[in-house]
Amino acid sequence: MKQFLILGIILCLGLFSFLTGCSSSDTNKLRVGEVTRSLFYAPQYVALEKGFFKEEGLEVEVITTWGGDKTMTSLLSNGIDVALVGSETSIYVDQQGGQDPIINFAHLKLTLQQVNEPHHFTLNYS
Repeated sequence: MKQFLILGIILCLGLFSFLTGCSSSDTNKLRVGEVTRSLFYAPQYVALEKGFFKEEGLEVEVITTWGGDKTMTSLLSNGIDVALVGSETSIYVDQQGGQDPIINFAHLKLTLQQVNEPHHFTLNYS
């Protein structure tokens, strides 16, 4: 659970830093599409509820699209500005010859696995 909390905080900080460079002079509205309501997005929900985005001059609207395909369709048709989906959706768009490049942000899950001796560890990236 602690890992999810840390990951959530990192996700929120990354989203905040990303959003600060996205403002324009005529609007500060941002439409975020999510695949499903999920505990993984809890930091985003807390930030919305506590007004953190508004403090930064952003009006964030979260739209649940119920599926990666629907979320990507919404992104490509300008129905949303940011899509919270798995990286496979970008691969599908590219494989179908999509003209607009989709840029993904991802994280590496770092785990330690004990091997043979208690003091010897290998790092596994997945």
